[in-house]
Amino acid sequence: MPCYQETRPLHVSDALKLPMLLVALVTATSCRPVERSGIDAGAPGAAPAAPEVITTDSGIEMVLIPAGRFNMGSGRGEPDEAPVHEVQVDAFLMDRYEMTQEHGAELARGSPYLSTSPSHFKGPDLPVEMIGWDIAALYCNQRSLNEGLEPCYSEIGECDFEANGYRLPTEAEWEYACRAGSDTEYHFGSDPRSFKQYAWYADNSGKKTHPVGEKKPNAWGLFDMHGNVAEWCNDVYSENYYSESSADNPRGPQEGEQFVLRGGAWNCSAAACRSARRVGEDAGFADACFAQDAVGFRCVRKAPDKRARRENAVGREPSGGREGDSPIFAPQSLRENRDSPRPLVSLFGPLAPTEKPMNDENQNSEPVGQTTGKGDPKAATGFLYDDIYLRHKTGAGHPERPARLEAIIGRLKEKELLSQLTKIDPRPTINEWLTSVHKPEYVDRVKGSCEKGLGYVDTMDSPAGEDSYEVAVTAAGGLLAAVDAVMDGKVRNAFCAVRPPGHHALPNRAMGFCLFNNVAIAARYIQKKHKLSKVLIVDWDVHHGNGTQDMFYDDPTVLYFSVHRFPFYPGTGSADQKGSGKGQGYTVNVPLRAGCGDREFVDAIEEELRPAATDFDPDFVLISAGFDAHETDPLGGMEVTAEGFARMTRVVKEIADKCAGGRLVSVLEGGYSLEGLAASVEAHIRALME
Repeated sequence: MPCYQETRPLHVSDALKLPMLLVALVTATSCRPVERSGIDAGAPGAAPAAPEVITTDSGIEMVLIPAGRFNMGSGRGEPDEAPVHEVQVDAFLMDRYEMTQEHGAELARGSPYLSTSPSHFKGPDLPVEMIGWDIAALYCNQRSLNEGLEPCYSEIGECDFEANGYRLPTEAEWEYACRAGSDTEYHFGSDPRSFKQYAWYADNSGKKTHPVGEKKPNAWGLFDMHGNVAEWCNDVYSENYYSESSADNPRGPQEGEQFVLRGGAWNCSAAACRSARRVGEDAGFADACFAQDAVGFRCVRKAPDKRARRENAVGREPSGGREGDSPIFAPQSLRENRDSPRPLVSLFGPLAPTEKPMNDENQNSEPVGQTTGKGDPKAATGFLYDDIYLRHKTGAGHPERPARLEAIIGRLKEKELLSQLTKIDPRPTINEWLTSVHKPEYVDRVKGSCEKGLGYVDTMDSPAGEDSYEVAVTAAGGLLAAVDAVMDGKVRNAFCAVRPPGHHALPNRAMGFCLFNNVAIAARYIQKKHKLSKVLIVDWDVHHGNGTQDMFYDDPTVLYFSVHRFPFYPGTGSADQKGSGKGQGYTVNVPLRAGCGDREFVDAIEEELRPAATDFDPDFVLISAGFDAHETDPLGGMEVTAEGFARMTRVVKEIADKCAGGRLVSVLEGGYSLEGLAASVEAHIRALME
């Protein structure tokens, strides 16, 4: 398993510009008095006495790292670790532990721009994970604000090294702190057989993160500098940077597409966790839910004592200049239109301000009740569901859980709506349809991962149990059964209450809770089995359906429309992504800032979808119906109501009636507030029945 996965760069829409919201701040120090600082570590490799540990006003322990010189890099490792060069580093404070879920939640409670970590349910003492560079920078700024310090990151992501607030460490600071006076492969020596005493990594992690501070610290009292989660550095990544870097407080290249990760992670080998090991990673995979489960961070800040070495610490001016004097820019994809810089709080938020509780009480798992029978004109809307979808197990506390479907069934029974729907029975799909959009080797990998009980497919954000393959092929097959029911005239339209969801699944990769791309499989089935040439896919899940877009990006026979929060997971979905080749113009993305509600979503459907769909004139309409933009959803950060979803449904239904003879099938994607999900599905189905 690779330590780091490839992600697409984040593209930012000009529509997301917001005024800068940061206000003038006081500059009082947040640390309790420090009696000793600015200690010179001396010659490279020298090990001074263990620096002092202090506690900040936020209750976070930090270590005072002394000023000193060390040999950065390795002549025995990867090419980007060379050449070895002597570096001088000023004194600074560094978090003793990786940022924990508990402290991340505390910061989020004090911020209108941050939500709790997407992995918060794993435990308060575990490290924050699934965090992009951008969100890590926002956490640093919020921590500064909470303590009355100057935020280091500007509205466009530049770092002010002279500010007294928190920031991510430079590569030099991180490696200097990690080595703790050593000149060996690891801070404890060069023999990896001792590694288990100091790190959680591939050989002993059990394929998951662990509470911080359980392993031995390095000589300077810093925990988990190797393994557990990889940590963001402030520096832009360049493979050949070491041959050009400054010898005094180096701060990385001026420009680049990626930022640096250090330390390795729970899924890395010991060799990938060496002190000098460096990795470049796209910055913009930030999410409130799904990003990489092996990536976190810790903060640093200037040493507050005036005796810390300052003679060569040069602040960076926005005008640019030589390395060491020019700003740390956001990655290239975040630097579009530099004449109109976008605020950091706009680029990377605001996220949902608080985590809303998930209530599993009083839900009903009984099967769908009696219906009025197939073909009954009073039951023109079909409903597909089966208890098999409850057998996809994602783990305790996971937001994509069986209770979602139980809440829907319970609500429809309570409102006496279930009996008015025509029941459609699912069936497993066959490889012919799975491989119409997915690679055959990927289908085999999903099956094998489930049969072997690995617990996930490809990445930890796509959990899977032993029954999940069977459930997933039945979810995809459920849509095909619903399509058949519509084509056979047994129902006018249908809603499919299935799981796992599908719109993030790529041709050869699972991601974002998704194993098979249900709606994409249905689109190809409509075209190949029922010989209808043009299919419209409407996706209003709060997350962009990157998998669906990818599968049809150069295809003029499928119009893919998505309205979603942006920037957000998975980093795709900017307005300038419009298709390629013959498919140019057949992808329509409407990115919306966080906090948007009914008006913005309905306007997108009315003003962007309706004219595009009318011109396209589809033969069949599919809806990727995610309800995580609901105002109570714990992950979405949007303000859509159940009535808002009903209004969107009516517009799409009108398009289907006008262009496709009413042929429409909707499939469940996201939605994690049980009450909000149940109410929204009810409203959606009532609109389909009108």
